[in-house]
Amino acid sequence: MSVRVSKRQLLAGAGAVAVTTTVPGAYPALAQTPRNTLVIAAQIDDLVALDPHQSFEITGSDLLKNVYDQLFAIDETKAVAELRPGLAERFNLSPDGRTFTLFIRQGVKFHSGNPLTAADVVYSLRRPLIINRTPAFMYRSVGLTRDNIEQTIRQTGDFEVQVTFDKAYAPTLIQNLFTATIASVLDSKVVEQNAGTDNGNTWLNRNSAASGAFRVVRYQPNESYTIERNDSWWRGKAVMQRVIVRHVPEAATQRLLLERGDVDVARNLTPTDINGLRGRAGITIADFPRGTIQYFSANMADPILGNPKVIEALKHLVDYDAIANNLLPGQVFPHQSFIPRGTLGEIDSRPWRFDPERAKALLAEAGHPGGIKLTMDTANTFPSLDVAQALQASFARGGVTLEVLPATGAQVLAKFRARNHQLFIGTWGLGHPDPHYNADSFTHNPPGRDNPGKLSWRNNWAIPELTARTEAAMQERDADARAAMYRQIQEDFMKVAPFVVFAQQQVQVAVRSNVTEYMASSPGLSAIYWRAGKS
Repeated sequence: MSVRVSKRQLLAGAGAVAVTTTVPGAYPALAQTPRNTLVIAAQIDDLVALDPHQSFEITGSDLLKNVYDQLFAIDETKAVAELRPGLAERFNLSPDGRTFTLFIRQGVKFHSGNPLTAADVVYSLRRPLIINRTPAFMYRSVGLTRDNIEQTIRQTGDFEVQVTFDKAYAPTLIQNLFTATIASVLDSKVVEQNAGTDNGNTWLNRNSAASGAFRVVRYQPNESYTIERNDSWWRGKAVMQRVIVRHVPEAATQRLLLERGDVDVARNLTPTDINGLRGRAGITIADFPRGTIQYFSANMADPILGNPKVIEALKHLVDYDAIANNLLPGQVFPHQSFIPRGTLGEIDSRPWRFDPERAKALLAEAGHPGGIKLTMDTANTFPSLDVAQALQASFARGGVTLEVLPATGAQVLAKFRARNHQLFIGTWGLGHPDPHYNADSFTHNPPGRDNPGKLSWRNNWAIPELTARTEAAMQERDADARAAMYRQIQEDFMKVAPFVVFAQQQVQVAVRSNVTEYMASSPGLSAIYWRAGKS
């Protein structure tokens, strides 16, 4: 585990001689970061996997999208998500709309020097279903399974691949799906050389087998990771020779490291820290929109939370405006549905408001006139812990005693995925910029099987009717009709769901003023390191 260092401890040691030994959790004083290296302070304790076919967290996407190439990409220079070719230069669609023929870019080399071919693409499309980790649900949702991959994912030429889906889905849905981290293309030869007994999963969680802008050279969980530039990247060399991301859990420590010049970027500052840095010489504040929503959810298997009136009461015990305007000003804005603003089918409906008296009445109707006691699992970092503590206070005004249970990001996620929580608070980021990505997790839970990647399943929410409507929306090829379907699904979701969406994020970061074109978030939903430089 990382050792936390307080601001007072750092200030006390500011006059000490700098050391070069790397000690987990310790932050030695440095004169300046190297000119060819971008150093970022961030919370990365939820980085539980470097294997792109296992990774499913926002922090993992920030790393892996800068290391691996996907079949399609999102143009990071645009203000809104716009598809562009990636390793697939173009595609053809069969007359029945089910089969995509992908034409793979020629001349691309992996970091190993091996040429990238259609065989690597087939291997990489099949592998997520073979190892069957959490993200595999995205492929299963379009009819690709471990049992049918030899028939549905086929090499039809040296640089040609055909993928056949079970239905004719909206073409942009498939293209957006193939921008996701799960669509990363691996160097099959290198992975097979390190396959072990788990298809290379253990090896890939410490190494990379990629073709992207950077390669992983060092990863220490809960401490840091280092990536170095791939000078042969097909899109052109990144500006920086290397990027180092250091795990710094405390916002005050991140701020101090930035002020001292020990880091170039502070990723997880509080609004107080941001305001304190505004106008400071040598430091710039930058805002980046992000398709990430903040929510808490209730386990419907719990005997108390399984009552719809209790869920309704909880929705009246969130002070939505206070969270956005007082607790997290500039870092979020009020939002109450699962499709983020800027995505097809978005709505700005806000049916819920803070009303403790109404909550008390609903709890009485549910058979709890004296109130209830609940627990909430949260990561022990900003902003989730801060919001959980604010909810603790607002819940109390409506008769709900809330015990907050903080832990590391990895520990909290493990408990949530095992469905051992009462309430869970977290964030959810678009894995790819299509509305189905969020709908597939929030309003799609096919009965009769485990769906561990879906938030609906993790909360034991049985929704056969919403599941059918979500499946219909993903097949609608008319964009206007599809948007209307998602809007109605969201309206119904907000009425009854065991989810309380309360905000959408924008990323606020503080950077040294000599840093150029660093993007903490992008229309492709991840941080962009390859454009960053120093003047």
